[in-house]
Amino acid sequence: MGLGLSALLSAETGPERAERLLAALGGRDAWAQVTFVHVEAVHDQLNVRDPFTNKIWNDFTEPRVRIEAHNEIFDRRRVIAEGTGATARDGVRRELTAQEVADETKWWEANIYRTLHRLAVGGPDLRPAAVGDSRLEIFLADGRRLNWFVLNQRGEPHLFGTWDNEQGGTMGPPASNGTVKYPAWGAMPDGSWRYVIHRFVTAEAAPPNIDFKQP
Repeated sequence: MGLGLSALLSAETGPERAERLLAALGGRDAWAQVTFVHVEAVHDQLNVRDPFTNKIWNDFTEPRVRIEAHNEIFDRRRVIAEGTGATARDGVRRELTAQEVADETKWWEANIYRTLHRLAVGGPDLRPAAVGDSRLEIFLADGRRLNWFVLNQRGEPHLFGTWDNEQGGTMGPPASNGTVKYPAWGAMPDGSWRYVIHRFVTAEAAPPNIDFKQP
């Protein structure tokens, strides 16, 4: 008697499970070309009265990130580049502390879209591991866990997390920008935060007009 689907999935290797994830989100070749992502989403949080627009510009090749969040009540901006960073809250600017820059850089390192690119290029610094029937864990060469995903049988991510965070978040069904696919929405399991992506732009390099130094 042949193996059931559950047994087949349990028998997957980490690289095979990573391949299913990439295939479900547009394919290895497509994500291998992406080294820059611009995401525009509408966020809704329990601790913020009104929904707000959140925009992220992310250069995968080095820690260069620009984030803008605003609605009619507030305007927040944050940048990191070349080991420094700054933030502006409603027009009041300040430099980020060394710890804040380290925290932002850690977020950049485990950004899931960057991880998809790194998996796609097949570098030796990532080690995917299959756990049970549906979980994919991504480890760095030094043994630290970078990301984890819970995949459905089509390879689409339903849950994800970074580093040692086991709470993670929920991911919606994939949407497409014509080049790659990405989860169209996400939410925290406790309901404290949710978002819907309205624009997802990918490129082979960060556009030269993005300011990563001045918020």
